[in-house]
Amino acid sequence: MEISWKRNFYTLWIAQLIAIIGFQAIQPFLPYYIQEFDVADLDEALLWAGQMGTAAGLSMALSAPLWGILADRFGRKAMVVRAMLGGGVAVSAMAYVTTLEQLMTARIVQGVLSGTVAACTTLVSTTTPRQHLGYALGLMQGAVMLGVSLGPLFGGPVIERYGYEPCFLAAGILVALAGVVVKIWVKEDFQPRIRTPNPTSGRPDSGLWRDATRLLRLKPYLIMVVSLTMIQFTFAMVMPVLPLFLQKLAATDNIVSLAGRVFSLMGLVGAISSAVMGRFSDRLGAKRMLIAGLLTTALLMVVQGLSTTVLMLATFRILNGVSIGVIQPVANALIARVVPDEDRGKAFGLLTSATAFGFALGPMAGAHIGVTLGFPAVFAISGIAFLCLAGWVWLALLNVDLDEPDRQGLRRMLAIWLRRPSQR
Repeated sequence: MEISWKRNFYTLWIAQLIAIIGFQAIQPFLPYYIQEFDVADLDEALLWAGQMGTAAGLSMALSAPLWGILADRFGRKAMVVRAMLGGGVAVSAMAYVTTLEQLMTARIVQGVLSGTVAACTTLVSTTTPRQHLGYALGLMQGAVMLGVSLGPLFGGPVIERYGYEPCFLAAGILVALAGVVVKIWVKEDFQPRIRTPNPTSGRPDSGLWRDATRLLRLKPYLIMVVSLTMIQFTFAMVMPVLPLFLQKLAATDNIVSLAGRVFSLMGLVGAISSAVMGRFSDRLGAKRMLIAGLLTTALLMVVQGLSTTVLMLATFRILNGVSIGVIQPVANALIARVVPDEDRGKAFGLLTSATAFGFALGPMAGAHIGVTLGFPAVFAISGIAFLCLAGWVWLALLNVDLDEPDRQGLRRMLAIWLRRPSQR
């Protein structure tokens, strides 16, 4: 069992890294690609970027519950392969668009067919021993953040040297290649859950609405769904604004390479943070780590909006990678602790759908705030939202038992670390 889960996990880790590199080779540069379609005004480019982000998020939100149900019925590995192959096709299709409407259609298709993060998270959570969940989910989020780091380093130079179309084709091939890796080397001993009929109605005691209702009755799960939906909404507000704010501060034509380096460093810091903090969450308590991550993110969002130079914005954004790297793996670990193994496909599918709605609404909200009040206002409002979220999560989880480490255990651990090396 020990060897099997580790082999599966590290294969998935590599596949996830390859897929995210492919996605992120083009994702940060879409606001610049939009300007290639005779869109010269930054405000107009921001509105288009917001609309495309919203369209992709909505399509993912509507399709995610279906993929979650199919994962619990036909296997989680099949959904990982589907997400990677489908995402690769959608990204490759962007190389052939000739209008912004066609580009938006390709983004919608990507939202429907992809979803590699949720698919991999579900598979890892059902094949990893419970005592290693925090570590595994932290490393998996680290693969995402490392892909976020390496993707722009790959995409930026390719775009500058060969153009956008070859970059989209190469990125799509990378994502599809990740699906082939999972298909060949990942093994899953999947046993579908037997759908027993309800004695009263005679119908199977399952279904999209019944499963969602049953899962949402788990208070910790409901709290995490609401929290992560708001977190995704707030992050998504900044996504279309950040590349254009950077372009405005830089005042240079060589913006693709500059943006690639900034996004790359932020992703690298986030990858390290995810890997380290995922392990610490098993010892210090996921709830405490989540609240600390939200508070830190709130502060860093506000100061990013106050930036007056590229160096200031880049520095605060890179530091923001630390707190961003904490939030997602810790939240995933909390969900995996409270949801039974046989329901995790549905649970993460429902979570993906909810957070995708947040992700869908965020870009349009951020775009309109940026056009109306200016780019810095988007960061300020995001920071205030994260501060409110931290307070709400703390109050909501105040009396919820999450099998967290007790405070005496934390004090003993800190006391050991504070001793001199000779006394340990």
